[in-house]
Amino acid sequence: MKIFIPLTLLAGLISATSIPRRSVERPQENADDAPLTAVSIPASAPEGYSTSVGQTSLNLEKANLLELPTELLNRNRALSRLRGLEDRQFTTQDFYECTSSNPAPAASDCDVVVSQVFAADQSLTITASSCLVFQYGTCWGFFCSLCQQLSTSTNFIGSQLSTAESLCISNSAGGQTGTVVGEDAPQWQAGFVYQGRGLPNYADVC
Repeated sequence: MKIFIPLTLLAGLISATSIPRRSVERPQENADDAPLTAVSIPASAPEGYSTSVGQTSLNLEKANLLELPTELLNRNRALSRLRGLEDRQFTTQDFYECTSSNPAPAASDCDVVVSQVFAADQSLTITASSCLVFQYGTCWGFFCSLCQQLSTSTNFIGSQLSTAESLCISNSAGGQTGTVVGEDAPQWQAGFVYQGRGLPNYADVC
């Protein structure tokens, strides 16, 4: 698989060393009796961008998941460093699946979702079997806790959405959506669907 990095990101290498580093941990189990955190909308968000709470509705099997390509993991680590993030959010226990979609979300709309998720820069609590949904145009991004309540951040979610976009939307001939699944506890999933479509559910990873 060939990985293409946009010129705007390459230009960012010049100033990468001046970006403050922020530690981004993988999701952690959270046994506190805390409600699901609402995601803030950045002041810079374009008109039409919104967030909501959702539920999964399409049962899929973990047997269909594929290992993340090594070159993609390396790319994501590089991009995370450009954003001033630590790279501890990536492990070999993360998998993915691309699925056909007609119509499919536009890559440009998914780009907006990813950038706004990063811009929120927020810590979150997500209750078991709940999803946060990030909506813009044809593209709905999501992040779900599959098995138990967890704590995470929009920086981690943004990284996983970027992975799903690279694998299934930007680097495909079109007509696909995609999901990345973390099989280490607490299990989670992140990805994209076409606007208004049901969210996948890989609950058999629990």
